[in-house]
Amino acid sequence: MTILSGHNLSLQLGGQTILTSIDIDLERGAMVGLIGPNGAGKSSLLKLLAGLRQPDSGELSLDGIHLNTVDSNERAKKIAYLAQESTAHWPLEVERIVELGRLPHLGQWQHPNDGDMAVIERVMKQTDTLQLRRRSFNTLSGGEKARVLLARALASEPDILLADEPVAALDPSHQLAVMELLTEHCKRGGSAVVVLHDLRLASHYCQQIQLLFEGITLASGTPPEVLTENNLERAFDITLRGNYSSMEEAFSLSWKSLSSD
Repeated sequence: MTILSGHNLSLQLGGQTILTSIDIDLERGAMVGLIGPNGAGKSSLLKLLAGLRQPDSGELSLDGIHLNTVDSNERAKKIAYLAQESTAHWPLEVERIVELGRLPHLGQWQHPNDGDMAVIERVMKQTDTLQLRRRSFNTLSGGEKARVLLARALASEPDILLADEPVAALDPSHQLAVMELLTEHCKRGGSAVVVLHDLRLASHYCQQIQLLFEGITLASGTPPEVLTENNLERAFDITLRGNYSSMEEAFSLSWKSLSSD
């Protein structure tokens, strides 16, 4: 079942074409990986899906309803957006930052109740941030900030998580932990669109991959369908060394090597 879709999406910024005729469909329970070189349009596409930018042409729908007509609070309950930058503009304690994820579920002037606090406690445990709860956000490392902001996104209990390079600032152990969290989110019936630069993680965790190149979709499908030698050479100007029977085997072997270190 398609939960979020965009058809024929195009975007221009400052007179420059960023995206051209992009189609994307997110199925319930699926994780879609957005890959491509820098400047391909991945972050811009994610912002369109989150409703943070409006396309110059094309249509976006959430559960079959035009995204712009969905009430903003209801949209905030269904879609959580995790930006690439690990920033927050308030000198708040970590737990207060994570509490902000519950705002879509609270009435005006309503404080988190015991149920809300239980959710906050759970997601902080999942993201390994519980020990940071009394720290000021501004004193954290880049990786710690990234995990706290992921906890804030998960605290809203969204149907859809849109994450822009959620593992970029993390060490290998936390990279794997975050990808496992996203996988569990999808197994529970949620969905995710994740911008990734690590092709091994994309191959291992994503059911579908969309490869963007110069603002267009160069390829879309399962990892074996997308991660072909021709696509990688065109998009990234790279080739894989080794004698593999398929590109899927090459990335599988790379993944096993990474995860066993």
